[in-house]
Amino acid sequence: MKNNILLFSLLSIITIASLKAQQLVSTTPSNRNALIEEYTGRNCGYCPDGHRIANELMQHHPDKVWAVNIHTGGFAPTNYPNLNTTVGAIYASDFSIESFPSGIVNRTTSFGLDRNQWSSYVNTQIAQQAEVNIGGDMVYNPDTHTIDLTVELYYTANSAESTNYLTIYMVQDSIIGSQAGSNYNPSQVLSDGQYCHMHVLRDILTPFYGEAVTPTTAGTLITKNYTYEIPESIGDPNGVEVDVHDIFFIAFVTEKYQGNPTRPILNVCKIAGLEPLVYNVSICEGESYNENGFNINNPAVGNYYEEYYNEEGRCVKLYLAVYPTFTRNLYNSICEGESFNYGPFHFDNPSVGVHTQENVLQSVHGCDSVIVMNLTVHPSYNVELTAEICEGEDYKENGFNLNNLAAGIYNETRNLETEEDCDSIINLTLTVHEAPEVVIDGNTQINAGESTTLTASGADSYEWSTGETTASITVSPESTTNYSVVGTTNGCETETEVTVNVTVGVGENDFSMTKIYPNPTEGELKIECMGMKEITVIMPNGQTLQNIMLSDDTYTLDMSEFKSGVYYLKITTDNGSKVFKTVKQ
Repeated sequence: MKNNILLFSLLSIITIASLKAQQLVSTTPSNRNALIEEYTGRNCGYCPDGHRIANELMQHHPDKVWAVNIHTGGFAPTNYPNLNTTVGAIYASDFSIESFPSGIVNRTTSFGLDRNQWSSYVNTQIAQQAEVNIGGDMVYNPDTHTIDLTVELYYTANSAESTNYLTIYMVQDSIIGSQAGSNYNPSQVLSDGQYCHMHVLRDILTPFYGEAVTPTTAGTLITKNYTYEIPESIGDPNGVEVDVHDIFFIAFVTEKYQGNPTRPILNVCKIAGLEPLVYNVSICEGESYNENGFNINNPAVGNYYEEYYNEEGRCVKLYLAVYPTFTRNLYNSICEGESFNYGPFHFDNPSVGVHTQENVLQSVHGCDSVIVMNLTVHPSYNVELTAEICEGEDYKENGFNLNNLAAGIYNETRNLETEEDCDSIINLTLTVHEAPEVVIDGNTQINAGESTTLTASGADSYEWSTGETTASITVSPESTTNYSVVGTTNGCETETEVTVNVTVGVGENDFSMTKIYPNPTEGELKIECMGMKEITVIMPNGQTLQNIMLSDDTYTLDMSEFKSGVYYLKITTDNGSKVFKTVKQ
């Protein structure tokens, strides 16, 4: 934007050797601040690294160092957002800027510096005493969309030149657009990949190389007033909207003309923009707050937030905390045998129950309150537990974890906490009962149509698979059948099964010539039967011990390894089968 279309007017009031009007600038000698005029462009791949270095210098020297990004040259495109300015092009020419990024620190050189040189130049400048201090303030008029800017200069020492030059930049933050090489400065990269351009030079309120100020002798106070009409956008073509809340001003004083530029910079100051006025206030319950444009009457206890825009267009924010003044009840609990001390409250080994104490005091917020402590004393317990389980079972209750226990009596102790976190002792007496050994006796080899009585023993009570609950049952199965019984003693159960084998369809004459000898036997047993096909050796409980296939009328069965007792031999021929009883001695 050309300087002749800027809308501003200025009034100058110069006060010499009189400090009665001075309000904004310090009269105490101080060291220089530093300005980095950074020449950059959106198509410059290494320029974000310059942004990063400048940002770090500002962060390391807060309120001492400021950077202004000047977009110009072949790396500064005019597509949106067009960040170029006329003054930027003039400066780049006069300072012979040929590489990007380049920077000039306090205009101490007539040429651009590599970004890695900025730090040493900054440190040199801020270590020197300044001849002049700068202060300023701005007032925004939202009705006319104008800013009234006041800048004060106070010379704490004589300048080497009788005339110096005051320059004022208008700078804008938070301009969103593209940027090559943005990965070099990730702190300004947004989630969508766009780049947030900061402290960008947008306009100048004075002539390009400053407005002359004089005299420049120690003790001189100079006041400058400017009225600046904020344009809707800056840049032609593809201009960028000017958001009044994102702009601020940089004021600096240069010593003299050296060629076209005025340099070096004697001092620099940032004049803040429309940063909000924030009030953090606390009051007590029953009070009101009627200050700084807010009217909040007798608010309830709590936290409040209000804001409005004042006549200057500045956002005024209030964070109001209302603290209580009425009685406040505190609740706590301890275990029997403990004491409790909290601030002014002291309970020495109180008994089980609820105890209260109260204290009138001023809170940390300055509000008088009655504090009541309600203390509950929970009992600690000694618990005796008894339990019974069966052999082989686990006990996992009341904090115990006992696994696969053998029969016997166990005494265990656990230190546990109640729901109120009070220690309690639990003594457990655990009885582990043996499982009963249930045996079924009775004839398990019968012929079809016969009955047999099965008798269970070894338990206190019984339940058969037939549904009967007596110790003995009589059954007449038509075919080989399994029967089971569950015996119970002390709540522990054991199930035992027996098979009743039934022989069907064979007459006595079919096996009239069968011989089994010697019976009883101590070892070998001779078996003779016409047309034998199979011999099945069956235990008394009906379990098959051996199954012998053969095609001979005689067979010798070796029973020497059998236990002494009764066994059954089921002999099968082509005509059927019959069961014979034998005894192993």
